[in-house]
Amino acid sequence: MKRSFIILSVFIYGCSTTVPDQYIIELNSLKNELKTTRSIARNAVDKVHELEKKLSESIIDRDSLLTVHRNETSLLRASDAFQKGNNAFYKKNFTKAIMYYQKTIELRPDDAHAYNNLGNSYKEIKKYSKAINAYQNAIILKPEYANAHYNLGIVYQMSKNFEIALDSYRKAARLSHAGIQKWLKDGGYYW
Repeated sequence: MKRSFIILSVFIYGCSTTVPDQYIIELNSLKNELKTTRSIARNAVDKVHELEKKLSESIIDRDSLLTVHRNETSLLRASDAFQKGNNAFYKKNFTKAIMYYQKTIELRPDDAHAYNNLGNSYKEIKKYSKAINAYQNAIILKPEYANAHYNLGIVYQMSKNFEIALDSYRKAARLSHAGIQKWLKDGGYYW
């Protein structure tokens, strides 16, 4: 039995030293695999962040281009409406001209010339209060706009508001070129 005990002890000792060595090798292998996997994951996360940043920059660039495109398209539509308004005005289709000038103002609200032309269209169909409002808007946007002052004077004169008309003519003369100043002087108007 002593012999069996020795054999059994040697067998157990041999097994006990072999199992932990295999376990340690396998454990180290798993640790190395985990390190590799973590490294790959870290690189993947870094790549994802880099791609997200590029995507964000790309979206910002796209949005910027879309904004520029919208603004340019709006300006082109406003210019188109303005020209159509001019064509309708010259064809004496004042109602259509009004519609186009209003569209121009909707697209380009700081266009003093569109307000002036809108006033001219209202003046032609004898809607003087609307013409006055349009000319005043043109003057608000561009105070040195002599034509708007002059046209405002015409509408006030047609409305029998002679004092206000004369004041508008004077402002137009101060702002205008020598030809209109001479015409007003020849008519007996001085400022």
